[in-house]
Amino acid sequence: MERQTNLMDLIPQEPLSPPPTGAEDVEVPLQGGKLPARLFLASSAAPILFFFIAEKEPVDKYNKLGQYFLGHDISFGVIGYRGAHGLPGEASFENIFSDAKEAFFFLRDKFAEKGRKGPVSLLGRSLGAGVALSLAVELPHEVTALILDSPVVDGISWLAHRGLNTDKDPFEIIEKFKKWRKPLLVFQAQKDEEVSLPEAEKVLIFTAARNKRLLIMPGFKREETIEKGGPLYAETIAELLNRLASRFGRRKTHH
Repeated sequence: MERQTNLMDLIPQEPLSPPPTGAEDVEVPLQGGKLPARLFLASSAAPILFFFIAEKEPVDKYNKLGQYFLGHDISFGVIGYRGAHGLPGEASFENIFSDAKEAFFFLRDKFAEKGRKGPVSLLGRSLGAGVALSLAVELPHEVTALILDSPVVDGISWLAHRGLNTDKDPFEIIEKFKKWRKPLLVFQAQKDEEVSLPEAEKVLIFTAARNKRLLIMPGFKREETIEKGGPLYAETIAELLNRLASRFGRRKTHH
């Protein structure tokens, strides 16, 4: 049980910076805690993308990415973990998956209250990829597409790399991929120090999805997919979401 609390070592505690123009911060209420989210609102019919971020990443790291998505008329929600940024509660592998489900419905309702009712897709990075996959498999009729960035492939190895050694894999990645049948896009850095390209390709082999795509990012390291990919990264995702929503050539400029 003691090892469960070690996940909090990977959850940032520094206060959030104020949200930029066009964004707002929300605290998602949970039983025994709260988690932070930052929302970027596009037009009323725009697709919505919920982003479960990586370990050690603050919610306010992705302001620029949020602006990129607004430029393509995609509403964007950056979702942190229980207890992040000084909020009450402690994230553990016993609650991050159920917390994600709570956040999904709470934030979808929050967008709807503001007149944003577009189809919802999920983006997950590293730890967040494991969370997003689990949620997508649990709620397949609620999720339009799944996008994963530097996903966990071998859960035990991922944990060990971060000093969270355990005999049980909380992610069960391959088993869950076998259940996912809807559109899947995976970003993989060519120079990822943790996941080899053959391992990343294995993910696509196991998934039941027909519409699936693995994008290898040449010369990039694991932590550089968004940081260096920037506008093209957002454009690639937006093109998929707008196409699935039958919105072609959609671009909205924000200043």
